Amino acid sequence: MATMKGVIVEAVGSPYKFVEDLSVPEPSDGQILVKSIATAINPVDTFMQSTGLLVTAWPIVLGCDASGVVTKVGDAASSTFKVGDRVCGCTRLGVPGFSTFQEYFCMDAKLALPIPKDLSFQQGATLGVGTYTACLGLLDGLKLEIPESFPSAVEGDQWVVILGGAGSVGQYSVQIAKALGYKVVATCSQRTATLVKDLGADAVIDYGLSEEDQLQELKNITRGKFFGVWDSVARSEQVARRALNDVSAAKKKVFATTDDWTHMEESKDHETSRVKLGLIGRNADEIKDAPGINESIASYIPFLTQLLEAGKLRPNEFRAVSTGFEGVAEAIDIQQKGSPGGFKVVVNLQEE
Repeated sequence: MATMKGVIVEAVGSPYKFVEDLSVPEPSDGQILVKSIATAINPVDTFMQSTGLLVTAWPIVLGCDASGVVTKVGDAASSTFKVGDRVCGCTRLGVPGFSTFQEYFCMDAKLALPIPKDLSFQQGATLGVGTYTACLGLLDGLKLEIPESFPSAVEGDQWVVILGGAGSVGQYSVQIAKALGYKVVATCSQRTATLVKDLGADAVIDYGLSEEDQLQELKNITRGKFFGVWDSVARSEQVARRALNDVSAAKKKVFATTDDWTHMEESKDHETSRVKLGLIGRNADEIKDAPGINESIASYIPFLTQLLEAGKLRPNEFRAVSTGFEGVAEAIDIQQKGSPGGFKVVVNLQEE
């Protein structure tokens, strides 16, 4: 059996360990085998390593923001990809054989995103988790609709409120909401305000302000013309709910959030939608709600491809902080300490 290099975690809380004896996975009918060229580091990697949540077996290889080259194609996947295609996206989380911190990994073909010709592997590595989560929040959560053509404009000068506009998910959310024709107001720090505006936000609010001042600014900017608040950073439930309760003039309102683990009381004033990207790729036998998530993400692929090819979706800025599988632990440490200015931490794993 062929073996490969990779980085494993042997048990909950164990350190990352470089190894050279992993088995190369075999793609099933609807999957592709991908040579891992670059990967971005995500908070969910540390979340799985430290808590064991989402992990289906130990020891485990982690990493989910994929970017690489197709080396093998399952029969059912051959209508979508061929050997040599460049692909990116978010892989299954915590499932052996699907993680990016190894030389080769499997992806579900229908959930993989082609890398446009003018983007690098490193830029591709920043797309998966961020764009898929943004779409789940905006399209599934807030029920925003994809227009038939671009540019699009929404009637009635409607706003979308995005909390955490400078994070990876927030940056993609700002751009996607603008492409859908909405005006966007996003919270961020003073330091990242220029970045968020450059991505298309019509207005920004300093999240360092008091809650009362943030809500007053939101009222002044939108005049209550919004029905949805998208918390892309899972840290702003109270502000989000108060914005909907006290500022929004809409009759039907939605709070969408990436926080799918904290207990939340349902509101009589608005609907709550919680993004569950951790279910990606799973089947109904494993998790009941997984097929719905997979269908949603598969439906986003043509839309995201269209935006990328039209230049309406700019990848996150990144910093390649290390090289090779031996550099994964260092990159994770840098990401945990906080990447400055909205940059994504990327590892160049191997040559194409």
